[in-house]
Amino acid sequence: MDINLKTNNYKYISIYEEIVERINTGILKPNEKLLSKRDMAINLNVSLNTIINAYNLLLDEGYIYSIEKKGYYVTNQPVYAYHPQIKETTKQESKNIKFDFTTRSVDNIVNPRFKKIYKSCIENDNYTEKTNFKGDIKLRKAIKKHLFENRGINVSLESIIISSGMEIFKEILSCISLDKIYLENPGYHKLASIAKNIDKKIEYIDLDLDGVKVPSKSGILYTTSFNQFPTGIKMSISRKKELLSWAINSNSIIIEDDFDAEFRINSMPTTALYSLNNSHVIFFSTFSTTIYPGLRISYAILPDDIMKKYENKYSSYSCSVPTLDQLVLCEFINSGEYVRHINKTKKRYLEKREKIINELKKIDNININTKKNYLSILVELPNLDKTELINNGILINSLSDYDYYNNHSDTFILGYTGIKLEDIEDGIKAINNILKNKNHINQCI
Repeated sequence: MDINLKTNNYKYISIYEEIVERINTGILKPNEKLLSKRDMAINLNVSLNTIINAYNLLLDEGYIYSIEKKGYYVTNQPVYAYHPQIKETTKQESKNIKFDFTTRSVDNIVNPRFKKIYKSCIENDNYTEKTNFKGDIKLRKAIKKHLFENRGINVSLESIIISSGMEIFKEILSCISLDKIYLENPGYHKLASIAKNIDKKIEYIDLDLDGVKVPSKSGILYTTSFNQFPTGIKMSISRKKELLSWAINSNSIIIEDDFDAEFRINSMPTTALYSLNNSHVIFFSTFSTTIYPGLRISYAILPDDIMKKYENKYSSYSCSVPTLDQLVLCEFINSGEYVRHINKTKKRYLEKREKIINELKKIDNININTKKNYLSILVELPNLDKTELINNGILINSLSDYDYYNNHSDTFILGYTGIKLEDIEDGIKAINNILKNKNHINQCI
């Protein structure tokens, strides 16, 4: 019997697992005799004790039975295991991608100071205890200070909850009696899956030049007001006041996602909805896009009445973010390194932005939207198909990818956060070549 002895397992475990696999998949039939312990040991070049241990495990589990002086046999049992082909579409896709113009990735650069703080916190052994269900109080103080100094937002320390992402809204939404959630369309629709899991109804709201339109009925509105994703529309102050009037008059709630606010380019921060009215607005932000996605630290600021319900329901919970990560981020913010990191990152991103715009200008008959304060550029690439792009090693999202109704759009979202500066020229050239080939084919037809 040919058995693969895995290097990461004890030998008798590998033998046991291989035989179990063959029994479960029907390769070894009921009442089929196995090799004797001695013959199996010789066949596999292992000790007799190794085979004895493996066979004893099989006997204990009931996979085999023994007949004295005759040997070991497979028990009579149905074939159970089915091994479907494992699809690795995403991995395969990423292997073939040469130019990633999506907004889902960031520069693969971890701040050196961040690494040093990690090592320092590990050596201090002060991360072994769990933190309060709202998160470490020192980190919440650091966030409070940062928000006031950089966004002009003044918040109560007790209103802040540390979390590991938008998943925190599964708990927050359960504290709100409103059963309908309004989402921007096109927009970032992750909240839709969370809402469905807790039986909230979903309605999609269109945009105009001032931002998301005012809902007609009460509910919970999720909006990226600073820079609407993916259109880049900056919500006007008049629309903000209209939305707040709607929220107050209908006793509704607005979830304000501070998307991209840290990376504003050449502008002051706009007035946050939360600053205008903190009794009807939940403020949400994340460090995953500003430091690196794997950090998985975000925070929400809740109105007092929602926070009271949250405390009553979840005070016995533990914070979902590891204590070590919270301590490191706290020190990173308090030391001033976080602000310096943001400024350095903005400088890199601005350099990429200018490079992309300059390269795009070399392409004929395309429209470029060069709005500021948005980590991508909107470009009209007529009749270009995403499949063609992917087949040529180019990954870009189109506006229709974020449209709930999948309405066709020639507008593509060229993100520049993840692509390397030196790859931009070749990437834009590759797009241009596809356009030229397509135009040539169309002319021939």
